[in-house]
Amino acid sequence: MTDDYLWDRSGPPDPEIERLERVLGTLRSTAPVPAWPAVPPRHERHTVSLRYLATAAALVAACSVGVWSIRPSTRVAWPVVRVAGLPTVNQTEVADAGRLSVGQWLETDNTSRATIAIGDVGRLDVDPDSRLQLLSATTGNHRLAMSHGRVHAFIWAPPGQFFVETPASTVVDLGCAYTLTVDRKGGGRVEVSAGWVAFENHGRTALIPAGAMCAMRPGTGPGTPHYADAASGLQEALDLIDFGQAPPDAQAKAVDRILQLTRPQDALTLWHLLSRVNDREQARVFDALARLVPPPSVVTRAGIRAHNRTMLDAWWDELGLGSSSWWKEWTKKESE
Repeated sequence: MTDDYLWDRSGPPDPEIERLERVLGTLRSTAPVPAWPAVPPRHERHTVSLRYLATAAALVAACSVGVWSIRPSTRVAWPVVRVAGLPTVNQTEVADAGRLSVGQWLETDNTSRATIAIGDVGRLDVDPDSRLQLLSATTGNHRLAMSHGRVHAFIWAPPGQFFVETPASTVVDLGCAYTLTVDRKGGGRVEVSAGWVAFENHGRTALIPAGAMCAMRPGTGPGTPHYADAASGLQEALDLIDFGQAPPDAQAKAVDRILQLTRPQDALTLWHLLSRVNDREQARVFDALARLVPPPSVVTRAGIRAHNRTMLDAWWDELGLGSSSWWKEWTKKESE
């Protein structure tokens, strides 16, 4: 391959150069072509053209870096597709397809449904009677606020890219598929079908794996996760502890009920309860969890009583649900 094509288009074209010409063609100037100096003799052309080729390659590389670095931040609107009825964006009906910009609200009535493309990280299916606002559409921070309704999220990005803020908790995607329901009082639940979700509210966190669910309430935040196929009565006992402001005797009865109903896989629930019950009941939960999953040597009763994060994480790593390192790494990034 010679460089004649780069110089005066007289030689055979390079497919990659042709592709760059097509991509950059939209930026072609319409100004008159300036009067270029005469083409040097061929014996000089080779040296000159290589110099210009090197310069052009550097410019293309620089432009490529610039384009890719600014591309995500300029994507401030997400495509919206009508699935049924007439959803609205800022009270304007979406007859077929539309765009949801930062600050705008998407609403569905009791007969309409829509699908949102979450940048290039996932998809959100919006059920009837839902109201959502786009808060951020930048790389690493795809964020919605959800007033009420039900959505189904399918996220294929790395953990910690997509967030839904609700009146009770922030839902943090950890690479998953889930259904989020929020009632008009701000309470609700998340049900995870693949991957992981985290509920977070002022330091109170729930880690919810596939097959599990977790309730939330305004003023309290996330409750205690449990698997969807847990024994009947477990949810009611957890709600009493999480949201009922139960006096000590009522909390003791609720813990009794939970310990009667837990299976080996319900170690997930007991681990979360360590941070949600009083000291007396925590000792009983500690013993029950230790029978199912013996704690590592670094874990002590005193440390768990003090909610030592390192000890809690170490015990979590013994549950067989995956290492806590990814969660610690994400929370570290958020605090910086």
